[in-house]
Amino acid sequence: MNQREKLTKMLLKQGLIRLLKQKNINRINVKELCAEAGLNRSTFYLHYDGVFHLLEELEQEIIGKTKEYLSKIEADNDSIAYIRAFLDHIQKNGDLYTLMLLRSDELSSFPKRLINEVLNNIDNDLRLNVPEQLKDYIYAYLVNGSLSIMQEWIRREFTVSSSEIANLIYSLADSSMQAFMSRNE
Repeated sequence: MNQREKLTKMLLKQGLIRLLKQKNINRINVKELCAEAGLNRSTFYLHYDGVFHLLEELEQEIIGKTKEYLSKIEADNDSIAYIRAFLDHIQKNGDLYTLMLLRSDELSSFPKRLINEVLNNIDNDLRLNVPEQLKDYIYAYLVNGSLSIMQEWIRREFTVSSSEIANLIYSLADSSMQAFMSRNE
């Protein structure tokens, strides 16, 4: 990708982010996005099929950057340190994550996809011990619970430290896992 293409895509993504702060994705059209980005429609259509295509690329970019950031974390088999690093990353990029994790459109699967990626990394790096046939159910529980806690943390503007939230998420997940495992012994 050349510099001009990178700049064009960056301008479109920044324009989309500004518009998403004002309205739901379903109400954003290519014409107003191009006006916001200072580009013409033909330039937009050289790169994207529509606004949702651009949003998908933006979401994938955020997930990719999050995974890249987390891959550099030295967790040393410490789930809490890994979760805290993820939360620190969210807090450091608060405006973007506030927008993307609290977006009100029902079509967005981004929050769950992001949390699922993080949990998959924890599983790959730290080898969570869960029965294979129940793994999807357990992950659904962990993803939804963790996401709800993080969304509440964001809504409250990060008033609780990332360490406390990491400990909360880990403790609730660990307690649930311990209860599950003890019932199945």
